Amino acid sequence: MPTQYSLTVVNNSTTFENFSIYQSPPDLGNANAISVAWLADAAEPGAKLSFDWSIPSEANANQFATQPKYWVASGNLEPGTVSDPAQMTDPVEVMFPPGIYAMQVILNPDNTWTVAPAAD
Repeated sequence: MPTQYSLTVVNNSTTFENFSIYQSPPDLGNANAISVAWLADAAEPGAKLSFDWSIPSEANANQFATQPKYWVASGNLEPGTVSDPAQMTDPVEVMFPPGIYAMQVILNPDNTWTVAPAAD
């Protein structure tokens, strides 16, 4: 059975923001390997976005990284297009601690980030 993950992004800034969640690529020994934005959405000030995904749990399903690194960024990002890292402002890493499958990321009014396990 796949492991289900959930990430809530809260826009507590004073501006309309586009958010993207992406995963760092596994270390393949290639310095040119880049991260690919794979989930994106827009939010008005005060809005909450919810991103949900699953990772297969078969023994060989995740050969490259047992603990993927996830990042959240805001900026001039458009769903369905290739994102340019130069258009993103201060991405924040989101670590899922062992046994935690729901996290929350808040973009604060001063454009800093708060990352914590999601409240039940």
